[in-house]
Amino acid sequence: MEIKIATNVETEIFYAVIKFLKKSSWVLTAEYDERIFDKGIDFDLYRFEKDKEAILLAWNNWFEGEIKATTKKLDEIAKHFNLTLEYGIPEYLHEQNIINDMKPLLKFKKKH
Repeated sequence: MEIKIATNVETEIFYAVIKFLKKSSWVLTAEYDERIFDKGIDFDLYRFEKDKEAILLAWNNWFEGEIKATTKKLDEIAKHFNLTLEYGIPEYLHEQNIINDMKPLLKFKKKH
């Protein structure tokens, strides 16, 4: 499974993808804690899991959103939203341990 990172995802689409994943039975397992003053203003981060697969999403107000997932999942998202995804240089999701590195700033949710 090839993993890719889509970049420059417009803010409106970024948050629509999050809603889409929630409705598509993806489980939100981690997110940037809402108690942090800049959540959704300067930065945001989400991890969803389903069937032993994960999708990471990061956003900031300068570079817009990034989505890290398998090529197949990214193609499904692009088709659902009728858009062409860009694959530039990511600001955040190229970090292999971003979830672990940001652990103090994240809120983790139990899987059902």
